[in-house]
Amino acid sequence: METIIWVVIAAIIVIIAVVLVRTFTFGEKPRVAPDALLPGVNAERFVQSLSEAVQCQTISYGEGTIPDGNTLEQLQAVLKKSYPLVHQSLHLEKVNQYGLLYTWQGSNPDLKPVLFSAHQDVVPVDPSTLDEWTRQPFGGEVADGYLWGRGSLDMKCQLVGVLDAVETLLAGGMKPERTIYLAFGHDEEVGGIQGAGHIAALLKERGIQLGALWDEGINILVGALPGVEGPIGLVGAAEKGYMTVEFKVDGKPGHASTPPPQTAIGILSAAMAKLEANPLPADLGIMQKMMRSVAHLLPFSLRMAFANLWLFGGMVRKKLEASEQTTAAIRTTTAVTVISGGVKDNILPHQATAFVNFRIFPGQTTDDVLSHIKRVVADERVKFKPVLTACWNPVKSSPTDIPFYAQLQAAIQNTFDNVPVAPFMMVAATDSRHYAPISDAVYRFSPYVADSAELKRLHGIDERISLEALEKMLEFFIRLMRSWSKG
Repeated sequence: METIIWVVIAAIIVIIAVVLVRTFTFGEKPRVAPDALLPGVNAERFVQSLSEAVQCQTISYGEGTIPDGNTLEQLQAVLKKSYPLVHQSLHLEKVNQYGLLYTWQGSNPDLKPVLFSAHQDVVPVDPSTLDEWTRQPFGGEVADGYLWGRGSLDMKCQLVGVLDAVETLLAGGMKPERTIYLAFGHDEEVGGIQGAGHIAALLKERGIQLGALWDEGINILVGALPGVEGPIGLVGAAEKGYMTVEFKVDGKPGHASTPPPQTAIGILSAAMAKLEANPLPADLGIMQKMMRSVAHLLPFSLRMAFANLWLFGGMVRKKLEASEQTTAAIRTTTAVTVISGGVKDNILPHQATAFVNFRIFPGQTTDDVLSHIKRVVADERVKFKPVLTACWNPVKSSPTDIPFYAQLQAAIQNTFDNVPVAPFMMVAATDSRHYAPISDAVYRFSPYVADSAELKRLHGIDERISLEALEKMLEFFIRLMRSWSKG
């Protein structure tokens, strides 16, 4: 008996030692690279150009459509007028009529080019909410320290900011060693197939392999991570996949006074309830990698938990699942978004349909999700199939141990007061996925600071961006472009 007690004590000591060693060795040493002085930044030009761009109503209304051609031409005229040096010095191609591909030729053809991606289109404004807007949605007004309007955040600010950075660098006489592409699609809000999809296909056809790519993504968030109170810059080094699945149940119409045990609606509703109650399994790997980058900021208990998921994984998962934002960061999500059936209250429905949207976690595939559906629903009466125009696998993770990422991190930290930077995952879809076949290093980052309240304006009411944020954004693009352009 005494031997067993000593064995147990020894095992406990070993476990404690392992936990402590893993905790104290968990994390990366924070680094900030020095930065050269910036050229003069003309924020007034940026603000004026963005104001005019917001007034162009380049709205994407639905899958398979693009904005009205007149509005796209109006926007492109604004860009040409605002940035004459760009249009004199860079080669511009129009791809699939409205997509824009600018080439800033580098002096060293042996260096892989880089690409800055943005999109010209915006989402609609719900007419029923017009009375709730403080400023006109497409007025592009500058007031109270902000520029207001649809697209001011998502993402005409970044499209115009990229061009303004190039104009500034051209005025300063910069000649890149590495070729820089600017690629602006025109239908990102409805899938990006006509815009970025065609541009990426053209580059692939030409045999171009990109060294790195920047696109919109996560931004500098305040209070977004458990245990980290201050701001943190999150870089989307991976992106979730996307699949919408259509469900259908057929029934027999008849009088509601003599119903079967389950109508088509009842059968379908039970299937939806099963899917919501049985999500796909959580994966803490990406969250752990992010926490490793900011481990020096974490309280000891949280650092210990993420360093030892083999022991505390269940507790960590339960904590993260308590929030909609953090549970979306650790698993494939399931969202029942549309359901319909029946024509009258006293007639049995002949059919019920539903659409469920899945955002697929890296490491899983659309086939994995379909297998999960079949296993969970387990009802042959429920037919389902993916909507092919809304179906793609996750984008693989990009490396964070290469110079391109280090330069991106340095550009963020030098612009935003040495803010900690960590790789994470985009839970929404971006144009960048179209370029993944021609680049192993795809980074999604939107260079502005925002809290959760401000982010609700994205695709919502009173979309706006502060003038201070625009100045910082321009500084960021100049820094990143200058760094990435060098060999």
